[in-house]
Amino acid sequence: MEFNMELERTHEVEGLKKKLRVKVVENNLADLRELGQKLRAVQRTIFKSRYGNLLGLLEVQVQIHVITALVQYYDHPLRCFTFCDFQLVPTFEEYAQILDMPIDKVIHY
Repeated sequence: MEFNMELERTHEVEGLKKKLRVKVVENNLADLRELGQKLRAVQRTIFKSRYGNLLGLLEVQVQIHVITALVQYYDHPLRCFTFCDFQLVPTFEEYAQILDMPIDKVIHY
């Protein structure tokens, strides 16, 4: 999936949120899914030990309309979603759970 975001400068009035025009291109992942299914158990285990749950991302159903709506609230310099008066950002533990990579072995700081 590829995102092309352009800043639409229709509102130059101070205090108004600038709107982003988002063009989303969904790639065909059927070939990658087929290659992932052809891996034997040993190969899959080795791949998972090296790259984590990367193959699991191929099975995620992407909802493009949700992504285009959330992009409007993404604050790139802060790398979080900003809604009115609060910011939404995943914690380190949530990232570890999403990526299925345990943080027991990682030194945090």
